[in-house]
Amino acid sequence: MAEGVLPKGYERPSASSPQTTSQTKKGGADKMGISIAIGITAVALIFGIGFAGVIPMDLGLPSVMQPAPIAPVLQEKPTGTYSQMQSSGSYSTSSIDLIDKLDWSISTGDVMSMYLDKGSSSLIIHTITVDDGELFVGLNADYIGSDDGTFFIIVDNQEHEDYEQAGMDLYIDLPAGAETVEIIGTYIVS
Repeated sequence: MAEGVLPKGYERPSASSPQTTSQTKKGGADKMGISIAIGITAVALIFGIGFAGVIPMDLGLPSVMQPAPIAPVLQEKPTGTYSQMQSSGSYSTSSIDLIDKLDWSISTGDVMSMYLDKGSSSLIIHTITVDDGELFVGLNADYIGSDDGTFFIIVDNQEHEDYEQAGMDLYIDLPAGAETVEIIGTYIVS
């Protein structure tokens, strides 16, 4: 380096500024580097603390680490021989809406439809409920029945034990937002 030439970032002392040549003047590049280093450190700390569990990072979104709960699948043990099961017909929902053929009432909400499901020997009821309420269904042996007189109730794919039965009349307590009620018997007549 030539004599009298100072490295970049140094300046000569002037009469108004009594700095010596050994003092550095911080330039824009130095400030930018420090700012970037502080920013990276702050981000690393936030993520590190979040993953360690000090700061909750769960926003209620589904995670790959936590699989969604799966509703249990209910299956009945088939009765009869293979040839009897083959001749029993198709396993599909009947096209007859029983909403006008069965006695029913609902305290809050509305019943949209009632269909027989041949595959599960059940009556499927589609409802709209805003508040907790009660669904009354007067079953008719011309459509659905049970060998022992009892029925199994499923509300929104969950086993439901909050109901009363008086003969063929069912009084089912429904939670707010219930959409599907399934009344499972032993047989259906279609």
